[in-house]
Amino acid sequence: MEKEQIVNFRKEITEKNHKELIVSLELERKMFQKELSLQETMSERIEVRKDLKKCEEKIKELTEQIKKGK
Repeated sequence: MEKEQIVNFRKEITEKNHKELIVSLELERKMFQKELSLQETMSERIEVRKDLKKCEEKIKELTEQIKKGK
């Protein structure tokens, strides 16, 4: 192979690798965005569960007070 052919071949390979990396990085970005969204949703659920637990405890406490008052 001539030097110019080798350089052109390397350039083609480099361009192909670059395109593949761009596609791969875009897929990774989409995956991370999806995961972030899921984690945010889970965090919100945790807060709701904490609130529900507090409500349940208060209901239990009030129910016990009512029973004692009878």
